Amino acid sequence: MRNKTISARSAAFTLIELLVVFAIIAIVSAIIFVVAWKAVDRTRTTACMNKMRQLGMSKFSPEGFALAKDSPDVWRCPQGPQDGLTNYGVNMYLSKRIRHVSDPAAVVLLYESKRAGSYLVGAQFDVDRRHMGGSNFVYVDGHAKWTKAMPRFHP
Repeated sequence: MRNKTISARSAAFTLIELLVVFAIIAIVSAIIFVVAWKAVDRTRTTACMNKMRQLGMSKFSPEGFALAKDSPDVWRCPQGPQDGLTNYGVNMYLSKRIRHVSDPAAVVLLYESKRAGSYLVGAQFDVDRRHMGGSNFVYVDGHAKWTKAMPRFHP
């Protein structure tokens, strides 16, 4: 009879063992949640950067402008202010000097603005760091990039 009692006890979990298993599950699920949240944020950043790149290309080609004109959702980042037509800004220092930029890969053409409106023109003071502490920028040469550092606005 004594052997029967011992085998029944050894087959059951103790309270400590159950608490350890629950703690491990909680820690693993918290890690997975953080990783999934960062992946979703990275996806939003990339989608916003693609929209900005389309707008940047529309500045230089009639086909690109037609594409941007036919897609109203291209004009706004879903994570930015939603008041106006767009929440992307155009570099105010490039008004008519865009063809005379000496280093087009280093000078910003479009940026993510803190404001929303129909046509935003501004500079460094207006950059919104809405994506993981950084912002998307489109440069004069047409490439788009996410960065935490502030790029050049002056040509």
